Amino acid sequence: MLFMYHLQIHFLVCVVQFRSVKPLLSSPELSTTERLVKDFGEGDGPKLQKILENRAKSMDSWIADWWLNAAYLTYRLPVVVHSNPALVFPHQNFQTQEEFLTYAADLTVAALNYKSNIDSDKIPIDRMGKEPLDMTQYKRIYGTCRIPAPKCDIMHFSDPTRPVRHIVVAHNNHFFKIHVYDNRGEIISSGKLLQQLKAVVEASQKPAEAVGILTSEHRDTWAEVHSELVKDELNRRSLEAIQTSLFLLCLDGPASHLSARNAATLDALKIVHGGGSKGSSGNRWFDKTIEIVVGRDGEVGITVEHSPAEAVPVAMLMNYCLDFLEKIPKSKSGEDSATFPEPEKLEFNLSSNIKNAIKVAEHNLDKLVSDTDFLSCTYTGYGKNIIKEFKVSPDSYIQVALQLAYYRLHNEPAAHYESAGTRLFYLGRTDTIRSCSIESVHFAKTMLDPKSSNEDKKQALLAAVKGHKDYATQAALGQGIDRHLLGLKLAAVENGIEVHPLYRDPSYVRSTHFKITSSQVAGKGNSVMCYGPVVPDGYASCYNPLGNTINFGLAAFKLGHGTDVQAFHDALMKSFDDMEKVMATGHQAKAKLDADLMPATCEALPLCNQTSVPTEVLIASNDTWLH
Repeated sequence: MLFMYHLQIHFLVCVVQFRSVKPLLSSPELSTTERLVKDFGEGDGPKLQKILENRAKSMDSWIADWWLNAAYLTYRLPVVVHSNPALVFPHQNFQTQEEFLTYAADLTVAALNYKSNIDSDKIPIDRMGKEPLDMTQYKRIYGTCRIPAPKCDIMHFSDPTRPVRHIVVAHNNHFFKIHVYDNRGEIISSGKLLQQLKAVVEASQKPAEAVGILTSEHRDTWAEVHSELVKDELNRRSLEAIQTSLFLLCLDGPASHLSARNAATLDALKIVHGGGSKGSSGNRWFDKTIEIVVGRDGEVGITVEHSPAEAVPVAMLMNYCLDFLEKIPKSKSGEDSATFPEPEKLEFNLSSNIKNAIKVAEHNLDKLVSDTDFLSCTYTGYGKNIIKEFKVSPDSYIQVALQLAYYRLHNEPAAHYESAGTRLFYLGRTDTIRSCSIESVHFAKTMLDPKSSNEDKKQALLAAVKGHKDYATQAALGQGIDRHLLGLKLAAVENGIEVHPLYRDPSYVRSTHFKITSSQVAGKGNSVMCYGPVVPDGYASCYNPLGNTINFGLAAFKLGHGTDVQAFHDALMKSFDDMEKVMATGHQAKAKLDADLMPATCEALPLCNQTSVPTEVLIASNDTWLH
């Protein structure tokens, strides 16, 4: 059962004293917040706390269902950009159509093998130090789909007693059901699957109506169209095949209409949203938990519907697939003798209303694509190896750099989100690391003050890093405040108790309007994860710290929000340069890390090379209950 910590009055007072609140409030506002906290603690707070404690006694997880609904299923904005992250693999160079389809077949077989390892409990258990982490999320990424419904969507999870035997392949907006297990339950061979993919491409030379682009719509709009679609038996069968499939494989054609600052960003755009109506956005089903994308131009990645899981299972899937692909012999043996049905084309009967809805969805997605500015980039000055030589946590160091970059650009602090995994507990998901703190803001001001000495800057940096690391550890151990406060709020709503004014106070509103949403997703090789900002005037920053470089996926909205992703990038690069100069002055590099400053917030992935208790840093662009 998920540990339910006890709320005491002094814990509520911490909301006032909390490091992320004070930098965002004036003195009069802080006084008002203190009064509200006292009132909450002496009024309904203890009653609501008791409700949570009773809920925890009767459930495996007091927060899991609430979180799934509040953060995801009731969120009505499109999942594209706003919710779905995209994991971008290293770029490929396909010289021929044969190479392109062979790679897609091999990658699919790799993903199927990873599922077999999950099903047979052969994957290593993730750990935080020596403590095992809950592995439930791994069981929920295959055969899973979000289904639109008015006000609150529905999750389809596969039934383990009725194993799913098919995937769906998308090409030119057509969808095909392909069986990937033979009668003995053995996985299809790469060679046999290659034949199937060739048949799919041959049968879908001309683009179909972009039914898949409907999944990029506002959720209530999509729910209304979906309800009309399922009235037709043919549509219902096709939708069921997609929703129950293990995953989608999206075979994308060239996208000559797209342009970007660099090749890495171009790949990211194709994986995140597909490039709009003129690109491959209709060649998607954004509600599927896993969509493996392989493009003829060489882009490869996974688009993730975020509701059932965080980034770790998908990042581990990517790492496994990349290792699998490296080990495949260049000259493969002949075909296996197993027989498989031919690919089954999934047909749709589209009324004039649905065709019109597709056109509207294309227009709306094109507008979103145009308004979202992504930048995939690499800081090349140094990576986590040098940061470790400074005897500080690489993740905390990067988080402090993000706050400095924002302050440098906007001359004010930003409410700043990083996700802490709570998988120490059964069905654990995340809590919030509030990276904006008194220490991080003091550091930013000190760094930008020309009168500050190098030693002042260094001490401010070390204090900011330690402050972040301490809170990250606290959040991972179930002692964060955001999920707890959410629980108290939802307990009030469910029991007819008025939600306390504290939730409307500037301290709460500003400190949860995350102008920086960030996460570390460590992955194999030159990979990075990307996602959109969670507020109109905010930035998204996902990063993969490598030994000598740091990969970033940055994003902001363009139109009238005061954000500029290129300027933020420039400020961030300068922050890393300046911080290195501060730390390197008089520094004698040592190989052994100071145990007190070991990484506290690196993901539980083998590539992180962790030796102390970590906190998972998972992508969490979806604290959408805040908005």
